[in-house]
Amino acid sequence: MTETKEDLLLDPDGIPILTDLIQEHAAQYSAKSGQESPNSELSVDELAGLLLNSQAFTQQLDEIAAELVRSVREQIELALRPVIEEALNLALDDSGTPSYEAVRKQLKATLPELLARTLQD
Repeated sequence: MTETKEDLLLDPDGIPILTDLIQEHAAQYSAKSGQESPNSELSVDELAGLLLNSQAFTQQLDEIAAELVRSVREQIELALRPVIEEALNLALDDSGTPSYEAVRKQLKATLPELLARTLQD
């Protein structure tokens, strides 16, 4: 890890590692509410309550959830795409299936009109 001019610790990607975020938030909350000093120990429940009531923390959770949903959707799409393509190919390539017959009938019915329109244009 490296340090910048502001003495921030950075991870290997150059993203600052925040080490005092929870303590600063607790100090701000204590000062506003007149509770214990920032040096006193907070219980896990109190700390969780502070975090969950923080708008910044809630916003970060929302962003993480949205990114997670996008990532999961992309992974599912990537995993299912080959299987769906194969199933469609098998269903449409087999000349004995009802879908093949439906497509053939539709083409037979509309092809003359499409050809006439194309020749007129």
